[in-house]
Amino acid sequence: MTDMNGSGFPEPFFFTSISNSLHKDFTKLVYDNWYQITKGVLKMESSEKAESFPGKMIVTLQIGGFFFALANVVCVAILAYTYLSVKYEPRRLEVKGSAKKAIISDTITWQGTITARDPDLVKAYDKLKADADKVAEFLKKAGIPDKEVTFSAINTEKIFKREPMRTNPTEDPATGKALAPVMTMVETNKVEMYVLIQVISIESHDMNKVPPVSRSVTALIKDGVEIESFSPRFLYSKLSELKIDMLAEATKDATLRASQIVTNANGKLGKLVEARMGVMQINPKGVPLVSDTGNNDTTSYEKEIMAVVAVQFELL
Repeated sequence: MTDMNGSGFPEPFFFTSISNSLHKDFTKLVYDNWYQITKGVLKMESSEKAESFPGKMIVTLQIGGFFFALANVVCVAILAYTYLSVKYEPRRLEVKGSAKKAIISDTITWQGTITARDPDLVKAYDKLKADADKVAEFLKKAGIPDKEVTFSAINTEKIFKREPMRTNPTEDPATGKALAPVMTMVETNKVEMYVLIQVISIESHDMNKVPPVSRSVTALIKDGVEIESFSPRFLYSKLSELKIDMLAEATKDATLRASQIVTNANGKLGKLVEARMGVMQINPKGVPLVSDTGNNDTTSYEKEIMAVVAVQFELL
């Protein structure tokens, strides 16, 4: 840091970013104020030798002038720095871009559960095994290959017997008379029923066979099979790769929008400063749903995916 014009006043670090003309004017203004301060200080030092009462008054006035000039310099510096910060702050334009594409599901999944109940665990297992064989035969006749069908591990639940229990007699706190005992049902450690549950799953690329199976498999209830069928789920297996392409298209759209805005305003678009990715919206075709956390529809065969990005550009 160097001295300015031999005055002993250090040149501020932010002057180096100011244009030459503004630098010159601002430096002169601060220097003039600093000169007045140093001049007042020298006069003050020389006048301290005076012992008369008027001399002391002069010293007091000079001290006041010193602080007034110092405050003037500080105010000018603050105003100049604020002006320069606003003037030279980078100007930016933020726009949003989007991209939408229709996709067709290429994978379908389905799940169902079969349940068997019996007080005897072995009998419950035998019943479940026989019902699972019936379901497997049904799926094979429907044209579902064995390699696309999965039977999960069996989940076993126990239902314990509940028995009545008499509570101990109590007294009415108001009258002191004994109250009649109350009968309550209490769960014991005796197993009343075993419940065995198995999940059947299908994962296929045949969009035509699985939906009819999900609707017709419950016909096995007539054969004594306790089965529950859930709705099929339609998926798109290349979603990860598609998201990258969609974000690229959304960024191109945002850049085009920004260019049109700046061109219409007779400006010039600078470099990309920031880009923020929004959540993906995957909806049934023709259903424009928007969620803050994103949508991922699995109920429809035909879908639409939409990506949104927010980008900022410098303005030149």
